[in-house]
Amino acid sequence: MIPSHAEYKKDISYYNIFHEIMRKTMKNEKTSNLRDMILDETFDIEPDEIRKIGYHTTDLIVDYFKNIHTRPILPEKTLEQMRELLNEPLPQIEQTPRVVLDECKKKIIENAVLVGHPRFLGWILASGTAIGAFADGIASALNQNVAISGVGMATATEMLVIDWIKEILGYDSKAGGILVSGGSIANLISLTIARNVKAQYDIATHGIKQDNNMVIYASEEVHMCIPKAVNILGIGTNNIRWIKVNDNYRLDILDLEFKIAEDKKKGKHPFAVVATAGTVNTGAIDPLESIADVCQKHNLWFHVDAAYGGFAALSPKLKPLLNGISRADSIALDPHKWLFIPFEAGCVLVKNPFFMTQTFTTKTDYIHADSTKIPLSDDVDYSEYGIQLSRGFRALKIWMSLKQYGVEKYGRIIEQNTNLARYMAELIEESPDFNIMFPVNLSIVCFRYVPKDINKKYKSRQKKKIEEYLNHLNKAIVQALRADRRAYVSSTILEDKFVLRACIVNHRTTKKDIVDIIGIIRELAITEDDAIRNKFL
Repeated sequence: MIPSHAEYKKDISYYNIFHEIMRKTMKNEKTSNLRDMILDETFDIEPDEIRKIGYHTTDLIVDYFKNIHTRPILPEKTLEQMRELLNEPLPQIEQTPRVVLDECKKKIIENAVLVGHPRFLGWILASGTAIGAFADGIASALNQNVAISGVGMATATEMLVIDWIKEILGYDSKAGGILVSGGSIANLISLTIARNVKAQYDIATHGIKQDNNMVIYASEEVHMCIPKAVNILGIGTNNIRWIKVNDNYRLDILDLEFKIAEDKKKGKHPFAVVATAGTVNTGAIDPLESIADVCQKHNLWFHVDAAYGGFAALSPKLKPLLNGISRADSIALDPHKWLFIPFEAGCVLVKNPFFMTQTFTTKTDYIHADSTKIPLSDDVDYSEYGIQLSRGFRALKIWMSLKQYGVEKYGRIIEQNTNLARYMAELIEESPDFNIMFPVNLSIVCFRYVPKDINKKYKSRQKKKIEEYLNHLNKAIVQALRADRRAYVSSTILEDKFVLRACIVNHRTTKKDIVDIIGIIRELAITEDDAIRNKFL
């Protein structure tokens, strides 16, 4: 495009100012003086000093893991107090690495949330491993940008890791894949590909039409990142058709079939179904085989969000729960959940890799990209498989972790997590003051504290009033756990009931920890009940 006269004058003005500044700065400077000004300064330090930094850093990491069982799970300081602790002017001069590391220990490490603590059972945050931590350090030292061709070994490592993950799931060996930050981006990439493939026109060029009628289907239990992705993609959350769940919190196939038929009659364009393999609330796995049948019947993209439950496939006993996942057009996974990889580590698998490059290849003069080349050929540019052009070497920590532990041990640890969840549920069922609110799926236990005298003592009161109080009481218990810091579970709402929710994706958790967690919750619950009951009943 030819610039306007005003734009041209603006550009000329900018360059005139720039060259005037340079002229004044370099006035009377000769080439020899300019050479003297360039000091060839670097950030490098001597190898012996790097070794000392490494030893000291290793000591910090070892001390963290050594004491993780005994320290409080949550920091005592508030966010405001932490900001005050860190507050300082922008650093202007150098400090020795030892000083910086010591300050990191005092301010950062000592105030971190101990996600790896054996009694941390909140959300779906896995416990990490030492080898993963060191792998991140090596990856940072190598500083590979695994996005364009020319970083062969890092690219080859990622390709191998993707192949291993496909083998774990029993997925098509010719499928494409890419590592990403986590499930949110994995789902976004998958649904971007689904949208473009199923749009029935060149949506990448022309964008979403004003009379957009593309419809996507997902259960009421789907992860929050799905509506986020639909929003970002311009499809609009009004075009999500929410499918009911049955009594097991699994997607209702009959409701799915009914709503697809209803939308077709209205002239809408159904294009994808999102199934979940391990919901956040209860760990439920949608009926994948049946959903695959529906998608095949209606020519819909079949996507599975297996961020939590996907790696249950490492257990021979649990793998049958995922029957049907091999039929998915795309899968989102989180190695930083049940592979215990340190954050961040997500993964996308797409059955037809050509759809990945077709969607994400962008031509530019400064990076050669060929949208017609064969995916997974000898010249792989991972920038053509997803959104990022700047990509870290995430594959290294997955490669090192799988190499160290092997799939057999992973399978045993995952089974152990699920067995601990069932053990916790049994202890709760045997207790007169706890109720299981939903049968255990995978490794999630949903329960609540119910004072053993409450139904007898207040039987004349309305049931609704008692339920309202139990909601308040269990909310107070969660807050008390935060303040107490000896154990942590999160919460959710099931059928309008506020419930406590423990998710065991922690290789350090033992039978004793489960017993201790229940005891701690009971102790705090009794105190909270004594303090607030009279205000409500």
